[in-house]
Formats: sequence, C-alpha cells, structure tokens
Amino acid sequence: MLNIFALTFSVIVLYGDFMISGTHAAKCRYPFKKIGHGCYFINRETTTADRAFALCLRRGAYLANLETLEEAMLIKYELQQMHKGISFFVGARNINRYVPGGDWRWIQNGKMTKMTYKAFASGHPQSSHSNEQDCMLLYAVLGHGIIDDTCNHYLHGYICEK
Repeated sequence: MLNIFALTFSVIVLYGDFMISGTHAAKCRYPFKKIGHGCYFINRETTTADRAFALCLRRGAYLANLETLEEAMLIKYELQQMHKGISFFVGARNINRYVPGGDWRWIQNGKMTKMTYKAFASGHPQSSHSNEQDCMLLYAVLGHGIIDDTCNHYLHGYICEK
C-alpha cells in the first residue's frame, strides 16, 4: 500500500513539474527577455513612436501593452535596474484629444483595447486638442513613470512584446 502511495505521489510531482516547465514557463528567444509572464525586447535605440511600432512588427511583435498594473511595475523595475537615463515608448495611444484625460487604448496586432487602469504620473496626461501628446512613454526623469508625449520625438527608446 505504501508503494502505491509513493508511486501516485511521484506521478503527481512529475506532472506538476511538467506543467510548471511547460507552457507557463515558456522561454523567450533573443533579443526578447522573460519579464513576468511576457517576453519583452527593450531597445535603447532612439526613434519615433511610429517607427518603433514598425520595428516591433518586423520582429513579429508589437509595442508593449502594459495591460495590468503588475506588468507595468515589473517593466518599470527592469528599466530602473538598467541605470540608463532613457525613456521608452510603449503601445498605448490617445485616440481622442477632445475627451478630458483622453481616450487611451492599447494597440496590438491591429486591435485597440481600452485601458483598464490609468497610472499616469502627476500632471499627466497633458494631451488636449491643441497639445498633441498622444503616445505613452515610460519617462526616465520620473523613475520611468507613465506620461503622455508627442509621438514624433526621436529621443526615446521603445519596448516590444511578444
């Protein structure tokens, strides 16, 4: 009877180990890095948001969608560990400057998803019908806090996600 218990326990442990090392712990291919549950490529090359969007597409990816606060905090922590003063574009856009605070959407594979949370730094978003700050940026000066910025600045890196 003890051997059957030991065998059953061993099978459960092996099955559990398989599940952990299976799809839930999938590896990311270089240059992507596993952060939380996703694969991200943090590129320090400075470019515009639109060009960053295209560069991510070339890699079979999209500008990072930080859909949960946990995901945003993990990425922010990763950027702070890099000790670089570079800000990074991510994949959110304001699609309506006429709405107070904007109408922010994550863009992924041709689909737009309304943001479920807004964790902008103090004083942001600043976009209005006369102030075209429609792209989301993790701003280095504010410890990679979330701000809105113009989409055509060449001063920022970008983060792709797969």
